[in-house]
Amino acid sequence: MSRSTSRHSQVVCCRRPNLIAILVAAGAFGFVYINVDPTTAGSNPAGALELLDAELCPPAPPMPEAMTQANNGQSIAQQSPDVLTGRWALLMQKMILEQGKATFGQVPDYTATLHKQERLGSTLGDVQTVKVKLRHAPFSVYMKWMSYDKGRELIFVEGENDGNMLVQPGGWKGRLTGTLSLEPTGRMAMSESRHPPSEAGLVRLADTLLKYNRQNLKSNRGWTCEMHDNQSFQGRDCYLFITVYDSPEISETYRKSVQYVDKELSLPIVVKNYGWDSEADLAKLDESTLIESYTWTDIRVDQRLANSDFDKSNSSYQFKTR
Repeated sequence: MSRSTSRHSQVVCCRRPNLIAILVAAGAFGFVYINVDPTTAGSNPAGALELLDAELCPPAPPMPEAMTQANNGQSIAQQSPDVLTGRWALLMQKMILEQGKATFGQVPDYTATLHKQERLGSTLGDVQTVKVKLRHAPFSVYMKWMSYDKGRELIFVEGENDGNMLVQPGGWKGRLTGTLSLEPTGRMAMSESRHPPSEAGLVRLADTLLKYNRQNLKSNRGWTCEMHDNQSFQGRDCYLFITVYDSPEISETYRKSVQYVDKELSLPIVVKNYGWDSEADLAKLDESTLIESYTWTDIRVDQRLANSDFDKSNSSYQFKTR
């Protein structure tokens, strides 16, 4: 059995019974069928994980028109069989992401392409396309920029390089500076990114979303959440979660979060977060308040990564010593 096939079997093991059992126990029969089997019979497990670099920012579907707000913070969509709302939506999000972490976290390593766009200060930057290699244990990341600072490379391995990340700038800057050793959360590193490399990847992105999910469940007020079934991104079946906060007093940074969760992986492959602006044109509110957008494509688990993939001395890398 090939590595990709055996890995994929680990990911799918026992997923459907666990989800349905939890749903039945919760009494959520209106949203019982959860399609989380990763592959169909005769399909290629490795190929099934591929995503194309086409539509990187899918639009959200229209919000349900008929909604009421319950006293306990749970909104109720009326006559919308494909929409779950309020606390039930958050509980489903929590369950799905935790399941994805448990299963995909067993995959030793994978490669993918990250498309990210971030607002740093008041400026929304250009979309950056980054090739990524990631290993779960020890947590290791290699990145190579295909746009923006084209040719830039980054390596971060937990427990190595005194906790620092190694960055080789692209182009003429890299020829001048050579490889930089930077604190991942230091001022220089965070001046060009909203998140350190220690938060990179599908599993740690799920960790970040779960942190906010648990905060919302605990507060049980000041937010609305919707879970839309029968959504897709680049031909892949997804759940769509939309969380909207009432005010900056409830959520200082984020006004709205849109998340496409891949049904096969039970992990987020698109996350778009929006901020506050009381003076923005309501018709263009999301467009003008985008804080960060992260899209993961070309996810492959059949690449057989080695220690050399996270070593600056790799002959195919351009890390230089000054």
